[in-house]
Amino acid sequence: MSEKILDDFDLYSDLLMSIGTHDPDRPFTPIEVSDLIVRLKEETGDSWEELSKRLGLGKKKKSSTIKKSNDTTQLRLFEKLQNLSRRNAYTLGWGKSKDGKVAMTLGCDIAKLSDKDEQDILISAIIETSDTEKPIIKNDVKNILNRKIKSPEIPISEIIEHVSNTKPHMELFWRVGITPDGEFLEKFKEKISTNGLNPADFLKKLIQNKFKNNDIKSINISKNDLIWITLEEQKFKEMEHNWISKKIPVTSFFNQLLMEEIEHE
Repeated sequence: MSEKILDDFDLYSDLLMSIGTHDPDRPFTPIEVSDLIVRLKEETGDSWEELSKRLGLGKKKKSSTIKKSNDTTQLRLFEKLQNLSRRNAYTLGWGKSKDGKVAMTLGCDIAKLSDKDEQDILISAIIETSDTEKPIIKNDVKNILNRKIKSPEIPISEIIEHVSNTKPHMELFWRVGITPDGEFLEKFKEKISTNGLNPADFLKKLIQNKFKNNDIKSINISKNDLIWITLEEQKFKEMEHNWISKKIPVTSFFNQLLMEEIEHE
């Protein structure tokens, strides 16, 4: 008979280091944590609230009674993984789906499917599309599951194909975020206010005056005055070469550029 979890210091320590953290590098995988939590609950006879408290999970929350209970949400997520097909249970990882791993949160959603074969088909599709232009992401999984609930007679492979084919083609662009210099920002706001200019259009004009024949997809200024420039790879590398060759930070590079151009307006 194997030693109980609470009597195995190393095992229990590794379990504690695998939960209640955002660190992607943990001793146990999600399915291993799920197995250990269910086993620990059986060994201790704890309720889910008691087990949550024992493991240091969940914050105390107010209830309608004098007694306060621990939030068991995290434990319930791990419990859901017990319904996941063991063929692909070890593909689950911490954080986002990447590098051949499927996000634990997606695993919890997929575990809602009663058919283990359909779970395997969906997990395989997520892994196979992860490095493509149309990866199956969390919203797609929810869409697939909702369609399956509404039309249980349709094979999940057909639903996956339909959802994937109706996804828009996602073009990948390069983005630069800069904090504008205070002097530039003051002059910029003064000019758009005085002349009734559109902020995004005026910013794009300033940039394009400096870089001829470029292909800037968009340029915007956020509510907190952060400037975002979206451009294609070739133009990004052209600009990057400029600030690297001048040995100045990217923010300084764009601030100098913008100041020079707004002075001429």
